[in-house]
Amino acid sequence: MTSASTLDGTEITPIVQAGVNKQVTTANYVSQVLNVNAVTPTQGGTNIKTYALGDTLYASATNVLAKLSGNTTTTTKFLTQTGTGSASAAPSWNVIGPANINTQYGSFYFDFSTALTSAISNTDTTIPVTTTSGFSSVGAIIIGAELITYTGITATSFTGCTRGAAGSQSVSHAIGAPVNGAQVAVANTSTLLEFNTTTLSNGVTLNTSSQEISVAVSGTYNFAYSVQLNNSTAGQTLAALWFEIDGVKLSNSASWATIASRENATTPGSMIIAANFFITLLSSNKITMKWLTPDGHAALTTYPASASPSYPAAPAVILTVNQVS
Repeated sequence: MTSASTLDGTEITPIVQAGVNKQVTTANYVSQVLNVNAVTPTQGGTNIKTYALGDTLYASATNVLAKLSGNTTTTTKFLTQTGTGSASAAPSWNVIGPANINTQYGSFYFDFSTALTSAISNTDTTIPVTTTSGFSSVGAIIIGAELITYTGITATSFTGCTRGAAGSQSVSHAIGAPVNGAQVAVANTSTLLEFNTTTLSNGVTLNTSSQEISVAVSGTYNFAYSVQLNNSTAGQTLAALWFEIDGVKLSNSASWATIASRENATTPGSMIIAANFFITLLSSNKITMKWLTPDGHAALTTYPASASPSYPAAPAVILTVNQVS
């Protein structure tokens, strides 16, 4: 017998069915056999003969295929899978929640307020307060419109104070007067902007000793900040803020502000400067904020909360960071 050419399905072949000789075309032979016996996965098939809309095939074991039925609910769900660390698992339909999305973020601010426990004159260099908890060991405070720098603290006082800092007037203050955290700078000098509190952190962290912010995951982040600027002098002043990455100024990140002069001895000029930047970082990068006041008269100041009328505190600096890609 000569070899057959390519089959076209019309060829007739003999078979014996239930002891009776019969014939069938090759096309019917193949279609009927496959209709009764599904092709196994090891033969290139699925071993499954029926499917519904939305079914998804997956390997349920070695050389075994199974069907995951489609999501029939009106809630949008996503195909999820959680392994054991060494082995996979069957997929399932689930709603994605915040715990499933490892978005990197952080929120930081510079704050803290206290109050005088006794009246002080315009020359006192020790400032008695309710508490210094949270304040840095060296820094600045503001009482009314007077800025005061200090070189030390106890649990209930600021010591080594220089009165009338940043061009402000040194005046007397009554018992109970609010004492708020502040930041001042030497005229025309690039100065590290400080944060003292972390409110949220997931992969974005603050080193409070170096004021460096780092990210655990390389990517693009949205940095958004607002800063309370203060001027306690009788004339306008300027201030600028910008970002630096590993000590190098970030191009086009500076923002300038003009701060009005004080209204009187107890009402300084003030304004808020706010901006946001998309910054691409490596996990090895360290980012800081810097600021500058040309004449040394601008300051960053906190406004305390109030019970009557009721409103919350306004931190001197607020920074939020969240990953966008």
